[in-house]
Amino acid sequence: MTKEQRYFITLLSDYIHGRQSKAPAYHVNWNQIASIASEQVLSGIIYQQCRKMKKISTGAKRELKEGYFSDVYQSVNSDYAYRQVVDALGKNEIDYLPFKGTLLRNYYPAPELRTMGDRDILIKHEDRKKSDQAVLALGYTKFVDNIAVWTYVRPYLMFEIHDVMFYEHLSNGVDYRGYFSNVWNSAVHVKSRSHGYVPDPAFHFLYLMAHTAKHLTNKGMGFRAFLDMVFFCRNAERVDGKAPDWEQIRTELEELSLYEFTCVCFSLCEAWFGVSMPFEKKRLEPGFARLAAEKIFRDGLFGLSNEDNASAQAAKEIRRYSGRYSISALKLMVRRVCPRYDDMRVVKWYGFLDGRPWLLPIAWAYRWIHSLKHKSRQGWALVTEPYRRKKQIEERELYLSRWGL
Repeated sequence: MTKEQRYFITLLSDYIHGRQSKAPAYHVNWNQIASIASEQVLSGIIYQQCRKMKKISTGAKRELKEGYFSDVYQSVNSDYAYRQVVDALGKNEIDYLPFKGTLLRNYYPAPELRTMGDRDILIKHEDRKKSDQAVLALGYTKFVDNIAVWTYVRPYLMFEIHDVMFYEHLSNGVDYRGYFSNVWNSAVHVKSRSHGYVPDPAFHFLYLMAHTAKHLTNKGMGFRAFLDMVFFCRNAERVDGKAPDWEQIRTELEELSLYEFTCVCFSLCEAWFGVSMPFEKKRLEPGFARLAAEKIFRDGLFGLSNEDNASAQAAKEIRRYSGRYSISALKLMVRRVCPRYDDMRVVKWYGFLDGRPWLLPIAWAYRWIHSLKHKSRQGWALVTEPYRRKKQIEERELYLSRWGL
């Protein structure tokens, strides 16, 4: 890691422990620190830690300060818009349940500094049409890339309305979609809000770990996810009125094949931030804390532009077959020509499949014709990727195994 990256982690640790940060004894490039803060979407927190320092460069301080006020401004506007949206859902007798950042921010010392690119709300599948009408009536524009998630946008505001809490698979055989569809069974009604619910906090924590595993398996995840873990563990009793039952959470994590992954995450939080986490500390491979941090810095918030992740999807699929590489690669090639029903039904273009698995051959035929006509080179590259990128895929598989995935 660079000295700027090491100091950035020190700033996050200070924030967690409620300490005012001190300028480092060594020289750092403050513009790089401001750039890292922007990439990790943590400018507000970093500014709060650095605002009284005299050594910070004028340009970097201005950039961080603008990020801080942008975070606060976005939080205020987003809160107002959120109340508008859920009021509209309630008036239309639609049960709704916020999750992810809308709830996780409550565990932070300053909730407005827990940034969110969008607000996530879960509804029931049968209410999709009513909720669509209610949100569009507020002046939002709709985008649908995934039939389980409809995105609604207004200037500087974005909502994702889900009718499935978790719709992807990881690199194992666990049915996460089915598990998290049970969220309504333990959801708690919010008395002050008509048709408003919140997930059971322990259930929501399990979702947080599955969601983080999904991002790390796919493209990557920034430091914000690890701050979420730390603040939930530290402040759950204050926010929720009772301490989490960590033994029960452990049992559920084992059922979800996420206990080892959670132990790795907790051990990294301890190594990076000097905190004490609930489960036993896992002995990490030598240098892994540094390796993981360096990749998180390269990834930014979600790893979307990091070329390290070019083979992430292929590695995830190869791991699902858990056999000899040559056999797994052949199976993946076949699956890319003829994808599974569960994988295709969430894609917008094949929305007609949802609930109609017998139409799968028609979806395949449509996909083949479209690919041959419009993107034959890309299609061929995708099908042959398991053999062309064998070295990168195997390196990615090794990296995921070190995370306990």
